[in-house]
Amino acid sequence: MLRPIYTEPENCQDCYKCIRECPVKAIMVEGNKASIIKERCIYCGHCTQICPTGAKKVRDGLTRAKYTLSRHSGKVYMSLAPSYVSEFGNIPVSGLIAAIKRLGFAGVSETALGAEVVTSKTEHYIGESPEKIHISSACPVIVDYIRKYAPALVGNITPIVSPMLAHAMMLREMYGDDIKIVFAGPCISKKTESDNFNQLVDVAITFKDLSEWLESEGELPLREVADSAGETFIPYSSRIGAAYPIEGGMLKGMHTLQKPVHYMSFSGIDVVKSVLNELNPDEGSDPMFLELLACSGGCVNGPAKLNSGSIARKRYDIIDRCETGEPHKEFSHLDLAITFSSDCQKNTQSYTEIEIKAALATVGKTTDEDELNCSSCGYDTCRDFAVAMLDRRAEDNMCASYMRKIAHDKATVLLQKIPAGVVLVNSDLKVVDMNRTFASYMGEDILSVYDLMPGMSGAALGRVCSFEPFFRTAFATGEELKERRINDKDKTWLLSIYNLQPNRQVFGLLQSLNEPSVKKEWILERAREVIRNHMSTVQKVAGLLGENAAYTDSTLRSIIEAYDQKEAENKERHHAG
Repeated sequence: MLRPIYTEPENCQDCYKCIRECPVKAIMVEGNKASIIKERCIYCGHCTQICPTGAKKVRDGLTRAKYTLSRHSGKVYMSLAPSYVSEFGNIPVSGLIAAIKRLGFAGVSETALGAEVVTSKTEHYIGESPEKIHISSACPVIVDYIRKYAPALVGNITPIVSPMLAHAMMLREMYGDDIKIVFAGPCISKKTESDNFNQLVDVAITFKDLSEWLESEGELPLREVADSAGETFIPYSSRIGAAYPIEGGMLKGMHTLQKPVHYMSFSGIDVVKSVLNELNPDEGSDPMFLELLACSGGCVNGPAKLNSGSIARKRYDIIDRCETGEPHKEFSHLDLAITFSSDCQKNTQSYTEIEIKAALATVGKTTDEDELNCSSCGYDTCRDFAVAMLDRRAEDNMCASYMRKIAHDKATVLLQKIPAGVVLVNSDLKVVDMNRTFASYMGEDILSVYDLMPGMSGAALGRVCSFEPFFRTAFATGEELKERRINDKDKTWLLSIYNLQPNRQVFGLLQSLNEPSVKKEWILERAREVIRNHMSTVQKVAGLLGENAAYTDSTLRSIIEAYDQKEAENKERHHAG
């Protein structure tokens, strides 16, 4: 089955932003394409929000939800996450319920009802447990993070199912075990949870999915229906459980224990990671309960939210509709127990220092100074990157400094191989780089300086050659210079100036016509140019020029052939000798 989050390879532009932003580095790059490592992923959905090309996709849930409705007409119920208040707040509740039911659902119920039962069960567990630290099991992202990256704390997770699963149990008890349940909310990780507990929840869709579905059926913008005023949640509306989607919302229904308990709430995966990293289960005397949520501010800021408005505004909307009161007791008999097991992914493979150093050496990092820790590859440190390469989660070409060095080395080799003088010049008329041939053209003094300082970077062009005015003009006009013939004392040059970055950097190509081979090539090229220009004219006025055009063409071609034949004869004599 397709995982809840996946990559469209053709859209991936190997920018490594997903690696930089992923809280657990659950990304593998292969063939310059980033894919998700399902074993490492906690399905927080952050990569789907920050991918600049939209390569990270959320698995479609609508197709399966519609199929479920078509196969089980009259027996499909929707479990609606409590953050619907901040997402569909401009729609009357009765109107929203009516619109959802017109899609084919037998009824709509608030997931918050399950949250109330979970709250009651959690506090009861804390009251009887000898553990000093208790961590809420409500957020599946946090549960997965602890299982995979903080396995020592797995035993501190309250062994109680999430509100979604608890609500599904309640609905099945009320309406029969043969019903089908579709969950809708702002959380992508709920898709993973429904995959793992498909005997309770048949399919999980996002609020974006639901909105799209309602729009496609003409339900949004909400149409006026006279009888919608009578529509209500089944079996009844939630009370304090509706506060669950905001940070600290779960705690609002607690504080009923007789023994002292420190209740705390934290949200945002980076904040939660910091809390868990510094957590010591053996410290402290009184029990501690931590409500931990992966999304900053709570579920109202989930990755599949519709409304990107103020979290403060969303929080107010939630609180404004909550009613305080005792959790419902009629479902207290439900067995919500669950066992969480560790699935350690942190440092799954340990490597020796020699192996890490060898991996670093493959990207040109042989000393501590070479380890820039620039994070251009997406990893926080060069050593993390080296471990990722050893794990085959990363490729050497992800290192920007390494690739820059390779590009520079290749450019340097090519520069030296060019059989002409080449100089790169910036807008300050300073040398950026030059090859040895150019330096040799400028005389023994310049060549001596070049041998001491290869490339002569930073040297004033006017002190190196007499061609500075041509470069100054090129920068001033932005126009390139094509094979200007220049007589300088007893030498004749061909100078061309090309734009690398207009008005910022150009390169000059210098050829000496005093060299026989260059002179011959120049004459041949001039002959070819004459032919090209002349034949262009011939095509336009062929009827007027007639035989004269053909005669000129054949004459020019004979010049080239004569040179080519002479060259061949010289080579034969050389080999015979």
